[in-house]
Amino acid sequence: MSAAPKLAKEPERPCVLFVDDDAGNRQAFLATFRREMDVLLAKNMKEVWEHLATSQVHVVIADQRMPGTPGSQMLSLVRERYPEIKRMLITGYSDLEAIVEAVNKAGVSHYSAKPWNADELADAVRKAFGEVKAEEERKAYTERLITANQQLEFALRQRLLS
Repeated sequence: MSAAPKLAKEPERPCVLFVDDDAGNRQAFLATFRREMDVLLAKNMKEVWEHLATSQVHVVIADQRMPGTPGSQMLSLVRERYPEIKRMLITGYSDLEAIVEAVNKAGVSHYSAKPWNADELADAVRKAFGEVKAEEERKAYTERLITANQQLEFALRQRLLS
């Protein structure tokens, strides 16, 4: 007697992509959060695209001040390609212009100052993950309704023709 095939389970933990050009900050983030979320690390835009193309990421957290592409601009680009991913900005500077740009252009759901408060950041990630899951459930429910409606329309047409 063979065992029933295992169905792929939905991820129970959020997958977070943390982007910072400083290796120490990346390692600190990983050490702090790896027990409660799946953590991916990137140091630049190239690595961000590689992770997003190969992993199911729920939240991207980017540092604002990085060489090449600032965090707010990076999050705006992520929003264009992956609008379902939640975006957060973190910075060690009180750069009001960057925060405004991140909110208005990148649609960030949370802003945090460095050094981050681990509990606050974990709460923000959990909230964002909940929003992502709720949106996925809403889309799946809508698709089921559309399919059921199409089946009912087909059955009604068959009945009317017979």
